[in-house]
Amino acid sequence: MLSRVAAQLYWMSRYLERAENMARILEVGQSFALVSANDSQGDDLEAIKEPLVITDTLAAFETTGKPVRADQIAQFLAWDQDHPSSIFNCIQASRENARAVRGAMTVEMWECINDTWLELLSRKKKMLRNDAMVDSNFFEWIKQRSHLFRGVTFATVQRDQPYHFIRLGTYLERADNTARILSVKTRRQAEEGSDMVDDYYRLGAVLRSVSALEAYRDTYRDTIDADRVAELLIFNPRVPRSLHFCLDECALILSSLPQQTGREARKRCANLLTHLRFGALKEVYALGLEDYLEKFVEENIGLAQAVQTDYLEVLS
Repeated sequence: MLSRVAAQLYWMSRYLERAENMARILEVGQSFALVSANDSQGDDLEAIKEPLVITDTLAAFETTGKPVRADQIAQFLAWDQDHPSSIFNCIQASRENARAVRGAMTVEMWECINDTWLELLSRKKKMLRNDAMVDSNFFEWIKQRSHLFRGVTFATVQRDQPYHFIRLGTYLERADNTARILSVKTRRQAEEGSDMVDDYYRLGAVLRSVSALEAYRDTYRDTIDADRVAELLIFNPRVPRSLHFCLDECALILSSLPQQTGREARKRCANLLTHLRFGALKEVYALGLEDYLEKFVEENIGLAQAVQTDYLEVLS
């Protein structure tokens, strides 16, 4: 398999997963900002800015000169064509990568991602014409299209190298997103002190943003607790967006790829996975939860770079 084809499939799935993650962050961010705006303290500026902090785009937004309002931040992260990781640009990049390697995909996969792009253009025209705001319906549509593409891929493509690179891109991107969300949410909790009502909404927002609220209830059958949320999203191997689950999948995928290359990627993945398989929450707190998650993000980026070097630049 050519490295060019592998790279475009890998980035196609990463961009699509990034668009879905952005929609999740904005959806929960908007709902939490509304809760904060209705409390006795008035508008919570830090809550409004959370989507920018999670996606590491606060500086980029500030350069636009736009007011720090939930609607302006949503427009920036959803539609701004100068922001490389906006939902619009992510879907466009995903579609362009897919178009370049249509021969490595099924017809159904291409039609799904192309239809998503065409509908996105249509929605953009309607939004500009009606001066509409980005709302939860748009975020839900983005998530549904991402789910649909993964379902079509699972149902139609052969289980060979193209399939493996598509999945690898998805899980590397997903692990990064989960760690960033958990890091920012827990940082604000530590800075503001403990308030049971506020903690409930904040931790509930974390779980909803990674579709893990039902998993939490099934696992613990108790009120939402910060320690258990961290344990679930870091160490639980059954939750599809936990760090453990994502790295498990990455290790399985890397074991299915050519073994003559990829030594560095497999080593980095094994090191990360060992800490997740045999780690405990008390060890995380000994280091500091925020520091632990920031370190994980750095190591996950290192793993992605090793994948790029080992497979996507040399595979032939």
